[in-house]
Amino acid sequence: MKKFLILGLCVLASTAVLADEELFMNLDADSDGLISIAEAAVDSSVSAQFAELDTNKDGYLSPEEFANY
Repeated sequence: MKKFLILGLCVLASTAVLADEELFMNLDADSDGLISIAEAAVDSSVSAQFAELDTNKDGYLSPEEFANY
């Protein structure tokens, strides 16, 4: 029973990661591997958190920064 629970939790976690990767790819309209503030404006939640997520304050979200979303 514990094995099934652990397996289920792993599946849920990987699904969440895939959803975040898909959102990142959808927001990265120019496919440069970064999300600009203009690209983030498409999603109000990401846009609202942009300044907080942009930890190096370069005006872009890298995949690493976006992982904290």
